[in-house]
Amino acid sequence: MAIELENAAGEIVTAQRYIKHPTFRPNLVRVWGEAAVTEPVVRSRPTDFFLHDPGSVQGQRGFHALLMKFIGWDLPSVVNYAGNPVLLYPDVIFPFLIVDQQAWVSSGPRKVERYQIREPVRRAAEFLLSLEGPAARKRREELDRRISDLQIDWTSARSVLRGQAGAIGGRVVGVPERPSGSAARATVAQPTDLSDAMLQVSREGEWLPAEDVLRSLQAELTALESSTVTTSQHNEDIDARLREQIDEVREELNDVLAATRLLEQDLTMNEGQLAALDRRIENLTEERNRNRDIATLVRLGSEASAQHIADHNCPTCSQSLDGVEAAELGPTLDVSETIGLINAQISTAAAMRERARVIAEQSSYAYTAMQREIDHLRVRLRSLETDAITADQVPKSGDIARRVSVEIRRDEIRRAIDSFDTRLEYLMQVADDISSARNEFNALPDGLSDADITVLRSVGSLMRKRLRASGFGSYDPELVQVDMDSLQPVRQGFDVDTDASASDVVRIKLAYLDSLRRVGVDRGRHPGLLVLDEPRQQDMELAHYEIILRYLADGNGEQSQVIVTSTTEMAHLRSTLEGSDVSFIELGADRLLGWDPLVGHLDSL
Repeated sequence: MAIELENAAGEIVTAQRYIKHPTFRPNLVRVWGEAAVTEPVVRSRPTDFFLHDPGSVQGQRGFHALLMKFIGWDLPSVVNYAGNPVLLYPDVIFPFLIVDQQAWVSSGPRKVERYQIREPVRRAAEFLLSLEGPAARKRREELDRRISDLQIDWTSARSVLRGQAGAIGGRVVGVPERPSGSAARATVAQPTDLSDAMLQVSREGEWLPAEDVLRSLQAELTALESSTVTTSQHNEDIDARLREQIDEVREELNDVLAATRLLEQDLTMNEGQLAALDRRIENLTEERNRNRDIATLVRLGSEASAQHIADHNCPTCSQSLDGVEAAELGPTLDVSETIGLINAQISTAAAMRERARVIAEQSSYAYTAMQREIDHLRVRLRSLETDAITADQVPKSGDIARRVSVEIRRDEIRRAIDSFDTRLEYLMQVADDISSARNEFNALPDGLSDADITVLRSVGSLMRKRLRASGFGSYDPELVQVDMDSLQPVRQGFDVDTDASASDVVRIKLAYLDSLRRVGVDRGRHPGLLVLDEPRQQDMELAHYEIILRYLADGNGEQSQVIVTSTTEMAHLRSTLEGSDVSFIELGADRLLGWDPLVGHLDSL
């Protein structure tokens, strides 16, 4: 079976699929990028694609992916029953375009449930009509996830602040556990006020601002230095041993500083290695997925494997390999072996990345320890240098110990204040982001917008107009509405599929699908195609059937096409529909399409 398609841009593709074939499976689709049905000579060879297998909608060789690009559809993400985002698969949309004989028993489109999408019929109708509600709902979901992520960031940063404060015997005040705007409110969300946020340190049993404690320590240190300096001139007879100790400590400090600089370089290299391994894993994963698509095509009977292996371009950089490799390459891997090799490479790269991460983490710990060692060495060096100044008068050991203790305390509080200020700036940014996201969330419509309601009322009005014209008689057509929740035809308080006659159920379905098609073509994403397989099977009156065919045909234009199969004699319909834009194709008494030699030439390609 072959079909030739042309889109609004004038692009043409021909797709061939076998119902039964000794080699090709039914899910294999051969595609030509030209008219291969109406033209007897085909200039190109087909490219194989697949259907109804993983990757058929998003894979490079998925036929639905090709078809969606050809139609110009960018399929949105919707939510499944598990609450996870999934793609709105084209199979869910097709019942609005194609109605087989088994589908005439209901007034609405057939529900496709195998993808576990919540309200699949509604989601498809929203897409075809380009309603604003889905975009707003998707944005609300994105903002909700964004707010949740920001709340996690807030909690994490607040925990870091409290941990750092606890390490120096301090505490953090003025930073709430939950930021403003984290919960849904009708009012405008204001950013969390952090103007009173403060790092406090306990001193002599009293909680004081860390800055005040730092100034107090600095004043105490100055006083201690003044009390130990008893001479104003430098003593020329410095003890040789003291000078030797100063030199040793200074040399050790220089060594630690040099090691710290090397460790910084190692940290930078490790981060670069992690980024390179991430890119390698991403490229390998993409190559594995491409080979899996090829494996699926091979399983369905395609010769894509040979074409894939015969490709003369590098799979990594896409540059030509002609003239680079020898003509005889020897044994090569098949597709399954290639996938196995790529999986092994991914595992190796992942193991290397984990090792690199551990090394980077250990280097970070070592860098922190070295920073503390540098602080201690600097304190010791300053103590020795002070002793050298007053070598003729040995200071009290208690004074030295006090000075060292005060210096260490001063330095750790200074570092804690710097870290607190940095984290507080980050929390302020998080608070602003949460407030902005919450206000945007509150401003979005929850459900259908006013414009959406206007569109759906237009569909309902046109549907009722068609019902009145086509002889709907089970009850007043004005009682049939488009439900604002399901977006399907309903009669309030009744089941339209059982409350109306079988032929009237068909009338509702035809009127609804055609009305949605008309409105969807004008302002939405509807491709304008409607394929109806024997809509008169419920013994609909011929006059009413002709009216339906007329409103299906009138006003189609170049952007729409309606295909109707029918067992009704063509002679009467030709005279009745004369003047309408209708083409009649008589299939003959057998009602089956025979093998067409014009299409048979594709089998040899």
